[in-house]
Amino acid sequence: MTTESAATGLWSAGDVEELTGMLAARRSRLWQVTRPADLAAWVFADPQPAPLDPPPAALDGGWADGLDERQRAVWALAGWVARMGVPEAASTAGTHWLLSRVNDGHGPLLRLTVGLLETLGVYESGEEVWLRVAGAPIVLAMEAGAADLEEWGRRRIDVVQDRTKTLAEEKLLLTCPDIDTALWLLRQPPVMSAARMLNAWVAAGPFPFESRYRPEIAARAWQAAETMIEDVTPAGVRGHRGFDREYAGSAAPVDLPAQRLFDGDAYRAGVSEHDRLCRAVIDHLGADGIPVGAGLHGVPVDLAWRDVDGRQFVAEVKSAVEGNESEQLRLGLGQVLEYRHRLATRGVIATPVLVVSRCTDEAWFDICNENQVVLLQGEAIADWKARLRSAA
Repeated sequence: MTTESAATGLWSAGDVEELTGMLAARRSRLWQVTRPADLAAWVFADPQPAPLDPPPAALDGGWADGLDERQRAVWALAGWVARMGVPEAASTAGTHWLLSRVNDGHGPLLRLTVGLLETLGVYESGEEVWLRVAGAPIVLAMEAGAADLEEWGRRRIDVVQDRTKTLAEEKLLLTCPDIDTALWLLRQPPVMSAARMLNAWVAAGPFPFESRYRPEIAARAWQAAETMIEDVTPAGVRGHRGFDREYAGSAAPVDLPAQRLFDGDAYRAGVSEHDRLCRAVIDHLGADGIPVGAGLHGVPVDLAWRDVDGRQFVAEVKSAVEGNESEQLRLGLGQVLEYRHRLATRGVIATPVLVVSRCTDEAWFDICNENQVVLLQGEAIADWKARLRSAA
């Protein structure tokens, strides 16, 4: 690993070149399906899961039969790690890696083996997850301040002594107390790159376990992973454009509940005004070539985008109709502060924006400034550019 990585968002072209050289020095059956340079680039790229189709083996629609909710989550995690962290996973199942279900005395355990090395273990009870990763990306991330060991400690993530001999000096063994913690850890880009680096190295080596491969186990986990891919893709993967999905608009249902305290006309007016404001923001930023979408890393923001300098913004949009201005401002501010916090825990630093139809109480501009929130009024679009620029 080169020290210049820290100056370029952790990884650099030098890291890819160095790993390419290391992999190219190995004679491997893996080069029948990929090249050393492509594999090295994959290690450091924004990680995305292998697609459902083609699968490593025939899929079974009843994969979840007989499994409770926790067991389904365990199978999903195992499949997701295989699809995220094993090179050319669909075409190399059974020849470079396998997933096995064993009982080690503490209960059923799903175990991912890549090459000669077991790189993941997760109990079906969900009570413990262990992961073997390459040490270099983690060390580099620590030096660059991109890995917070205090946070690891608070989450009870341990770096323990690994007694396996394969690459003994080059790898780390990480243990997590539960699935949620493991998912949080794997969302961190340095950790996923570390997992990919180790798997890439051992996948290019010998694999003496072909007789132990059970295609039905690989296929079951492969399909199970679909249930969590949308929720657990690591930070920096989804939202690579600054948002998860295109803005699709909103519409009030034609048939609304008939309740004495429910004003259907006011509800429809609010939905229409919300959509108008969203499209106003989209058009305003689009005039400068900035695409805007919705949602970011599983957080349900109304709008999200990156400016021309790559800075991330998220917005909560609130319509103000029928004298509900103060109520909407209070609600919107709380929501956008929550979204900023949730994104920060995923490693995403975002500038929060609150967009409202109007704001007649000047105190709200001070309130938002104190909380580092940009307040935009639908009635003052001419001011938007200056306010967003000053916030950035």
